[in-house]
Order: sequence, then structure tokens, then C-alpha cells
Amino acid sequence: AIGHVSLTVHKAKKIEKKNLLKKADPYVLIKLGKEEHKSNTVNNSQRPSWNFVAEFDIKESSPRQISIEVFDEDIGNDANIGNITIDMDTIIKKKTIENVWTKLENCKSGEVLISAKFTPSLVVDVNEEDISNSTINMEKEVIIKEIETKKEQTTSLDKPKQVVTEQSYLELKNPDGHDIEFVDPIYCDDEYVVVEKNSKNWFLVVSSLANLPINVNLVPFKQTSDTSSAIFLYPLPRGGFHNIKRVVHSGKGLKKCGYEKDCVLRAGEPYQFWTDTQGKNFNLGNLKTETFGPDKSWVVYKPEYFESQDYIEATLRQSEQAEPLFSGPISLYDTLNVEAA
Repeated sequence: AIGHVSLTVHKAKKIEKKNLLKKADPYVLIKLGKEEHKSNTVNNSQRPSWNFVAEFDIKESSPRQISIEVFDEDIGNDANIGNITIDMDTIIKKKTIENVWTKLENCKSGEVLISAKFTPSLVVDVNEEDISNSTINMEKEVIIKEIETKKEQTTSLDKPKQVVTEQSYLELKNPDGHDIEFVDPIYCDDEYVVVEKNSKNWFLVVSSLANLPINVNLVPFKQTSDTSSAIFLYPLPRGGFHNIKRVVHSGKGLKKCGYEKDCVLRAGEPYQFWTDTQGKNFNLGNLKTETFGPDKSWVVYKPEYFESQDYIEATLRQSEQAEPLFSGPISLYDTLNVEAA
């Protein structure tokens, strides 16, 4: 596990009044993937106070967003009166967030007061400004000694790792006269690379091997202006929220409508996307993940496939008869609108 997140929703103010005859009876639902925590209901209040705490153990495979939804409790039909999404990476980076008023979305008015605390299970600080030369040298000695003892390198699809015991350099001259220096890293795994700083201002990480396995998130989006929109599923490289922002700001009018589902795919290779719904198995088309450039690959989960559920079953294969390389549910923020089918 990466660590533990404690999220507190203290209270709300100016929440939307859905029922004209009475004030709301609000409660909070906090979701991380399929894990849900529900607060008590505060009756007849537009300024409810919950002081509700939700605890989550965070793993590498955990979704990267926490959803906070406010509902007006009513017999048979609880109305959604606003929601917000908190980026998990923000909580992990800041460690502590105290008493922050945040505006609710998808409603006319309303704010919630939240706090959050991240407790790491293992602290790893690879900030370049904080690593001294002595620390780097010590890490090199430990890594090299370990590899010389084991005399092996390990590489797997799920967790690629390699350790380089010797530094090698190659200098080239490019046409404008600047030196290009190729240098092997001191250490690398699927999360970061350690190189000697020297006088370098920037560097580019490349591999001589094509179609390497990469960590990928399957991310659902829908049209912002269409309540009956289909769901667009993109395969995006993991490692930063900027990949999602790139799709949102692509000019296609899309917004994220669910949680990322992580998997491992090979770059540049096509995968068939299959889904089980309404008792049948449908092929939605091919997905292909690239590590750079515009997003050219996605599949469409049409309204005709909708069932009354808040997830989409996904299976990836290289061919129709091949064994599944990935299978699992992609969780959505809201239940699919069956009336749109």
C-alpha cells in the first residue's frame, strides 16, 4: 500500500433546495472506486454539519479521484444536490489539507468544508533539489553491490525493473553544433529514473526497444452538453493528471465521468475492447496506446448498451479467440441513464 487517506466532510452551506415545500435532508456519500462511506442524514437544513470521516487504504491500483456527493434524502428517490471530485495526487503531495471550502458542481449553489490527511506507509523523496551528491553515491554503491551479489536482472510485464551497474557515455554532434550525450541511468523502475545531475538542464528518457509494456488508465468521458451522451473510453498513459486534462481541453466537449481503471498494455499494439451487457458480449472496436502525441484511439459505449448500473464491464484481447489480457469493471460517477437507450 502507498499509505492511508483520512477525509473529513465537516459541513455545508448554501446547498440547493430541490423541494419547494421544505428544506433539504442532506447526507454525504464519499466514494473511492467501489468503496463507499455514507454519513448520517441532517434533517431540514440548508447548512448541515456532519463532521463525517471516511478512511481509505491507498494502493498503486487505487483510483486517483475521490468523489464526494451530497444527496437530499427522500422516500424512494434521493436527489443529488451537488458533487465534487478530489484528485488523490493532490492529497498525497500536500499531505494535509485543513478546512477548505469547496464549491459543489452540477448544482445551482452550495459549498462543503473538507479536510484530508495522507499518511504514507513508506516515504520516498526523489526531489532533485533535496538529494545531495553523497546520497546519490551511497545509493549507487548499494544498488551495484546488490546486483553484483544476485548477478541477475528482472523484467516483468507487471513491474518492469532494471538496474545498471556501469555508466556508459556516447557523445554526438547534431547539425546546430550542440553536443548530445547519451548516458545510462544509475537506477530505474516503473516510477522514476535516477541519473547523475552534472550540468544537465534537461534529459529525455528513451528505450532501444519498441512496444514496451506501459502502465495505462482506461478513462471514461462523456459530452458535457448532452445528458444522454454515450461514454467515450480512452486508454491514457498513467503518471499524471495532465493526460486527462488533454482530453478535456481537446475541443470535443468531453468531461470525465468516472474513475480510471489501471492495466498494463504494450505501446502501439491494438487491443479489442469487449463488454458484457444485457446478457450479450459486444466488441466496441480497437484501442491503441501511445506514449506521446495526440489521443487518436478510443471506443464508444453507446446508450443502447446502457443498463441501470454505475460501471462498465471491460475486457481487452488481442483477437476474438485470444485469452483476455485484462478484465474488470470501470466505475462511473453516476448510474447510467437507461432512458437514453
